[in-house]
Amino acid sequence: MIFLILALSTEAFAQIYADVTLSGGVTGTFTINLQYQKAPAAVANFIGLATGKKGWIDQNTGSLRNDPFYNGVIFHRVIAGFVSQTGSRNGTGTDGPGYTFHNEIDPTLTHATPYTVAMANSGGAYTNGSQWYVTANSNQSSLDGSYTIFGEVTSGTAVCNTLNNVPTSGSLGSPADQPLTPVMISSITVYGPSLASFNLNQNALPKVLSARPIMKVNGAAYSLGYDHNSFSYYYGYHSPDLTTWTNFQSNYSHTTAPTAGDLDVTTLSVGSKHFFKMARVDYGLCYNPFVLNSLAGKTIHFGAPLGGTFFLNASSTVGIWAFDGLGRANALKFK
Repeated sequence: MIFLILALSTEAFAQIYADVTLSGGVTGTFTINLQYQKAPAAVANFIGLATGKKGWIDQNTGSLRNDPFYNGVIFHRVIAGFVSQTGSRNGTGTDGPGYTFHNEIDPTLTHATPYTVAMANSGGAYTNGSQWYVTANSNQSSLDGSYTIFGEVTSGTAVCNTLNNVPTSGSLGSPADQPLTPVMISSITVYGPSLASFNLNQNALPKVLSARPIMKVNGAAYSLGYDHNSFSYYYGYHSPDLTTWTNFQSNYSHTTAPTAGDLDVTTLSVGSKHFFKMARVDYGLCYNPFVLNSLAGKTIHFGAPLGGTFFLNASSTVGIWAFDGLGRANALKFK
């Protein structure tokens, strides 16, 4: 009995919290109890962006940044009795941190509980980024199964109620449902007895890196060389004055031996000076649709103890293939 009591006591104190402080049209602080054991990737992503410990890509300039992502970000979508949503730096709900990651659906976490905190996505299981929402003081269980719940508000619910009832542009507004008086996040403070031991470097999260661009000159031709890594997404930006930046390259490399050449930037390199920067999102072995896409039509070689080779004649990006060690596909599962 003594050991049971000790175990329950330890579990009760295994917590990580986040204090979200608002300013503008609504002031005050609410506290989120983060479900780091049931949604570790989403919690690591939230903490990393909130504290600046996880890198992200500025969608306006292409810069790699490691400062707190959410500071100064508004709640761009508020629907009374439903949700209050934030996490879009451009304030329209159309951007994110420059990368995506997969859902973590735990059946023990439901939207039936008021003030549930969950990731917003673009309609797919692999489209989480930086946007998240708090449900209103109501049951929203219709959202279950489609969105990653990673916490719940444990104090400051009055602040959440005030936020969820601010005057908005309504469904006919542009952007729709945006508070008429901006409500922004001033700061997010993360703390708790389990924070120090929690791993922020979850394998399910991609890494944001420099693509290490190099300018190459051949007579009057200019080209940009950069790392060609498999399972990586590349962003390229250029500027004539280091003030205004324009995206000129967004592509995904999925092959194991990339053959893409250098980028010809001759037409962009006009005037007496021009500047370029490139960022890379390394998805590595993340469970990501890009990785699944790369399997279709590929030849797979197996060493010991399986041995053999087979070709994936897939018609879709999701499926089950098998291998029995004799060159036949019937026992190996990709998912």
